[in-house]
Amino acid sequence: MHASSAIIAQMGAVSRDEMQALQLAKLRCQIERLHATSGFYRERWDRAGVRLDDIRSLADLRRIPTITKADCLADQNEHQPFGRRLGIAREDVALVCMTGGTSGQGQEVYGRSQRDLVMQGYFHQLPWHIAGLRQGDVGLNCVPSGGLTTGGWGPTEGFRAAGALPLTVGGTMSTDAKIDLMCRFGEIHFIYASTNYLHTLTEALRRRGLDPREHFPTMKSLFIAAEGYPVEWAQTIQEVWGATLHEGYGSTQGAGFICSTSEQGVVSADGGRAPMQCFDWHVIVEVLDPDTDEPVKEGEFGEIVLTNLDIEGSAVIRFRTRDRVRLLPQASANNGRAWTCIESGTIGRYDDMMKIRGNNVWPSAVDLAVFAHHEVAEYVGSVFVDEKGRTEVMVKVGLKPEHAERDEAEREAVLLRVQTAIKERTNVQMKVREVPRDELPFFENKARRWKDERPAGYQFSDKTS
Repeated sequence: MHASSAIIAQMGAVSRDEMQALQLAKLRCQIERLHATSGFYRERWDRAGVRLDDIRSLADLRRIPTITKADCLADQNEHQPFGRRLGIAREDVALVCMTGGTSGQGQEVYGRSQRDLVMQGYFHQLPWHIAGLRQGDVGLNCVPSGGLTTGGWGPTEGFRAAGALPLTVGGTMSTDAKIDLMCRFGEIHFIYASTNYLHTLTEALRRRGLDPREHFPTMKSLFIAAEGYPVEWAQTIQEVWGATLHEGYGSTQGAGFICSTSEQGVVSADGGRAPMQCFDWHVIVEVLDPDTDEPVKEGEFGEIVLTNLDIEGSAVIRFRTRDRVRLLPQASANNGRAWTCIESGTIGRYDDMMKIRGNNVWPSAVDLAVFAHHEVAEYVGSVFVDEKGRTEVMVKVGLKPEHAERDEAEREAVLLRVQTAIKERTNVQMKVREVPRDELPFFENKARRWKDERPAGYQFSDKTS
């Protein structure tokens, strides 16, 4: 039996009370260690009057102040390069990881120990094992490797831990070159890609007249991360590839994936969204209302606040991720595991939210509306102020080749359906216009489909109707 199989079986058999007791024991050890080794945490906790003896239950975790990206950046800028939150000796740092900087606020620096390096591989291999990756399998890694990101190092270590053969092609090959390599090997069992790149890859195969089911009959699992998607898209992808679609959620702060879908994948037995289950024995995932800091109820959306239980270097305790998720009942996974559950396919960023005509609009909500229509290949959106001072939104849609060739009435009908779906999901009327597919970008990794072209700050006070 593979070690991950044993861990999954063991942790899947514990009760919720047993899991929380394990979390509490690990949490107390982590707090004690960081209070002794990290001036960053020690000063914050002392100012808040928090002592180890105060943490007697998981509910007491809320006595500890949260930290933000800005807190981490200020710490490392004052005490370069790692800040005082490092928590291990400088000579024990074996790997440097940095965040991508896509928020525009700067890149956090994380120093990892040799043990953390192994854990980063394990945090990738564990969800992939659940998804079906096994020793000897051939996996296509479409995520750019190397560099300073956790996503650049973790996947390679994950494939190594699985005993699988990775074709690491992300960032080094064009999409057509990736397809040529896949055809050369023939036996491909697993693909790891961002949500949008799997969409791009599937679209490219269609353009070349290649049927994934026919050309890659050994494919078992498709594993995506980083962006949301409509459940209709997921169902289509599974049908096209003849393989189960899985999703994971992770971050640099989490040192890899902190949760993933179960063996059933992202689509539940009733055709809806399946949950992702958190690896509670390694992390504490709180889902809080960002306005009140109170825990949300099951079925509600909130912000993930993350605590590492097993990471040594640059560990985070109650880190505000700004990631918006929906908390689900533990029983929703329907597999007996008493692990924290969040909804698959709907994670977004609070920082990406746009205020449009008094409505909170998440780009992920528009993604769900647009890609629920199988005729659509890609889209981009922009928010701007017209010559009369009114806020306008334009969505440019590129149709798949077989639909772009249809008559004007049929294409207009598709655009109208897309426009209606967007209005239903966002409460904002947006203009939808067809453009040639080649005028829109082909996303290699994370997609950035939206541009807010309004004057700085205008989006936060927009009242225009």
